[in-house]
Amino acid sequence: MTMKNNPERKPLRPEIKAAIKWLIFFVLAVLMYASSTSGAAKPKALLLFPLAAAAAVFESEIPSAVFGAFCGLLLDVSLGKLTGFTALWLCLCCAGTAALFARLFRKNILNFLWIFVLIGGIYLYTDYYFYYKIWAYEGYKLALTKYLIPSAIKTLLWSIPVYGAVYVVERVCGAPRKLSPEEQDANIERI
Repeated sequence: MTMKNNPERKPLRPEIKAAIKWLIFFVLAVLMYASSTSGAAKPKALLLFPLAAAAAVFESEIPSAVFGAFCGLLLDVSLGKLTGFTALWLCLCCAGTAALFARLFRKNILNFLWIFVLIGGIYLYTDYYFYYKIWAYEGYKLALTKYLIPSAIKTLLWSIPVYGAVYVVERVCGAPRKLSPEEQDANIERI
């Protein structure tokens, strides 16, 4: 007997699907935190950054901000930075990203990538400025070329599979997509 033919099987309630989705997101965040604290090659990709941004594409503002702050705190701890610096940045950016994708942008990888490059670039500059340049340490430009830029490139490359994973979780566990009034019109020819 297959699952499709089983009349007794009921679909999961939306609350249970949402709980499963957030549990998967938090497990992914903990696994990405563990990978960022491992003794692997340096510089590391900041995988929590694209995870928070990708989750913000599909969620509303408040859950996105909370998850962004959580991922930011994990990043602060794993990087040994001032606790709250990345958390505040990701909290604000995730709330803004969620608002933009809810009201203005289509949810696709190209829009995600250019938003991610924008917020990642601003974060890279503020990180460089407040941790290295402002103090005028000897060799502060070396930190930019040997650590920050390679880490940003790795993070950008890893953002595509991270977005794909979040997209799959959202498709499986997310709420059904609501059609806009234009999409509901049966008289429109679709190509």
